[in-house]
Amino acid sequence: MKSITMTEFNQRVSSVARNAIERGETVRVTNRGRVVLRLVPEPASSGDPIDELVAAGLASAPRRGHRPIGHRSPVRLSRDLDELIAEVSDDSAL
Repeated sequence: MKSITMTEFNQRVSSVARNAIERGETVRVTNRGRVVLRLVPEPASSGDPIDELVAAGLASAPRRGHRPIGHRSPVRLSRDLDELIAEVSDDSAL
């Protein structure tokens, strides 16, 4: 892990960031001898966020494939939607 001073970082921020990305190394930035910032390059993405979560141990892979849901007919309401909204609005005015 490379360490640089805050002054050096301010003067060469683009170069430091580019090197961290290309080399894949973390860079510590110090101010008066104390680490105040850490640049960590983003890991390469495989494209599928689920695969990344599984690889990081934050999720588990599915045990079986999903079964597609067939076509469902629309739900019929007992009353008109405007009536129901008006009723709820009247109740909340109390």
